[in-house]
Amino acid sequence: MLCPAVTSFPIAASLSAPPGRQVWPAKLGALLALTKPSLAVMSVLTALVAYGTAPSVGGLPVFLLTLSGTALAAAGALSLNQWWERKSDAQMQRTRGRPLPQAQVTPGTALGWSLILSLSGVGGLAIWVNLPAAGLAALTILLYGLVYTPLKRRTRWATELGAVSGALPPLLGNAAAGDLWAAPGVTLFAVLLCWQMPHFFAIGWRHRADYRGAGFRLLPAIDPTGRATAGWSLFYAMLLLPVSLAPWALGQLGALYGVPAALAGLAFLACAGRFVLAPGDREPAARRLFFASIIYLPVVLLALVLDRLTAG
Repeated sequence: MLCPAVTSFPIAASLSAPPGRQVWPAKLGALLALTKPSLAVMSVLTALVAYGTAPSVGGLPVFLLTLSGTALAAAGALSLNQWWERKSDAQMQRTRGRPLPQAQVTPGTALGWSLILSLSGVGGLAIWVNLPAAGLAALTILLYGLVYTPLKRRTRWATELGAVSGALPPLLGNAAAGDLWAAPGVTLFAVLLCWQMPHFFAIGWRHRADYRGAGFRLLPAIDPTGRATAGWSLFYAMLLLPVSLAPWALGQLGALYGVPAALAGLAFLACAGRFVLAPGDREPAARRLFFASIIYLPVVLLALVLDRLTAG
């Protein structure tokens, strides 16, 4: 889930290139890394899948405007998160290579960058797409940057609040297409809401010492045996199965979606069960659950798209 740290240029290049040419590529790379592109891409992709599978679609111009607005808003929220957590990031092994702990950008520059991206994304959606889409983008930024991020030091329930912000992009895609309650986007919202929890808990368990050392109150950091972390992972994986299959059972989506979603959900559930039953060291089981989570989501997204393409 982390972006690679921006590396410095080789000594030979620094001797031959003018100072301006050395500084700007590194600065631009650091600003890009602040946006956590791997996470931003997931937000954009889920919004566009919801937009593309909604019954009423506004065409290529609205698609491109939704793409750019969602990307800017997601990048703004993620940059705000890095600005807020710059001191914590410097304390953790997995995050100390990020731009702010490495002093590749100043905190003021990072905050300004976040605000520019956020306002551009929300403003662009409001002007060129519609107000509901802009409102959902603003809500995503507020929940992730100003609610989830500070609450990570206060309560283990911060993860659930963060999952809400991570699940909103499909509803943004629905809103951009003019149908907020379109079944594919609502399904994807519910799937993301449940899927994120085992996904994060698997990551959190593997990096629990880092989180604990930085003062975070997230569940893996305050759970000495891993029993609670594994138990909640299993709970959300169990919830994910009926939530993901309900639209198929109700006839809103077809078997081309339902069968792969069921198989992927059962495999994901089995990995969560192994996390609970793991004797002693839960590290291997957490690793398996993490890999299962990153396989599950593309399978469901592809099945959803193919189901809607064949239905249309």
